[in-house]
Amino acid sequence: MTRLQTLQGFYENHIKPHYQNAHKAQKENKPIAWVASTFPVEILQAMDITPIWPENYASVCAARQVSVKLAETAERHGYSRDLCSYARTVIGSILTEDKRDRPEGGMPKPNFLVASTAACDTHLKWFQVLSHHLKRPLYLLDIPYNITSADAQNLETHHVQQYVTQLEELITFLEKQTNTQLDKNKLRKAITLSDRTSSLWLEIQDHRKTIPTPMGARDAFSAVFYMLCLPATQTAVDFYQKLRDEIKERAKNRIGIIENERYRLVWDNLPMWFNLKFFDYLASLGAVVVAETFSHVWTGSLNPSKPLESLAKKYLPNFANCRVKRKIDLILNLAKDFHADGVILPTNWGCRMMSIGETIVKEVVYKKLGVPSLILDVDS
Repeated sequence: MTRLQTLQGFYENHIKPHYQNAHKAQKENKPIAWVASTFPVEILQAMDITPIWPENYASVCAARQVSVKLAETAERHGYSRDLCSYARTVIGSILTEDKRDRPEGGMPKPNFLVASTAACDTHLKWFQVLSHHLKRPLYLLDIPYNITSADAQNLETHHVQQYVTQLEELITFLEKQTNTQLDKNKLRKAITLSDRTSSLWLEIQDHRKTIPTPMGARDAFSAVFYMLCLPATQTAVDFYQKLRDEIKERAKNRIGIIENERYRLVWDNLPMWFNLKFFDYLASLGAVVVAETFSHVWTGSLNPSKPLESLAKKYLPNFANCRVKRKIDLILNLAKDFHADGVILPTNWGCRMMSIGETIVKEVVYKKLGVPSLILDVDS
């Protein structure tokens, strides 16, 4: 399997500088927030708050082969092995006395923490635990459950209004914590950048439908970093423009990411961060992952003239905040649009929330499309 030129040295060129800049921000007394996934990070970026994602840091620890040590540290302090691997790894990273087990010098201590109920129940207790250990305030964005699994265009009006009210309260909290006022022009700029980032990322996914596919999962799971963690930046836009151009050219010339593409697969859930070479193994069999649910759940159109309302419409339909039907519909669409021959459904010990309903997904995908699925028992 070849690697895309734009993704060469991704960790050294993108992940490492992110943590270096965060440590620099801390030394300069600039505000830092620890953020949970499904949180509207665009507001933080508009207020020049450096976002650090514990979930991303857990994946860094796994890639650096220290997550087992950190998880065991958390367990020795009384945290159950039944907790998700992300939570145990991060809790262990703030409890360990061995600095060698904290890649990139660990996460700089936050001024405050923010999370959302739009993901899993673990986020609430996990971030409460972090807040307790770090002695830093926590703001929880309490949002309505999208029980109808509606998309952005069909959300219930009162759900959108409730989310907007929560964002207004969040802004008040952030202004108090940073002693600054939200600049509405900066917010509109952040929304514009994030919308462009999402648009480019979706364009990249669209080019992956080409046979043979110009981009596989190993590159996608690296590149999604900006879409998830830093969407409202010019850096993200520039990076995705460069990646889009490379993939567009490869698609035009029918240059596949593997030499002899025989099987096209859809991947649900998260990868095994500690062993991304698993995708090389698939490539040795002529199989390539052409689409991942993870690459599609963080996207969403944003309108700078209605910033708070459009953020509500971006985050409320996240399938972590919906019934399993929305996840099934996403996988069905990916399987059809990307001409998949099979679906891999990891039941991931690292993220049980994203593993819900895999047996149902398997049955529905086969019944409706005749596409077989493999349920794979893994950890992140």
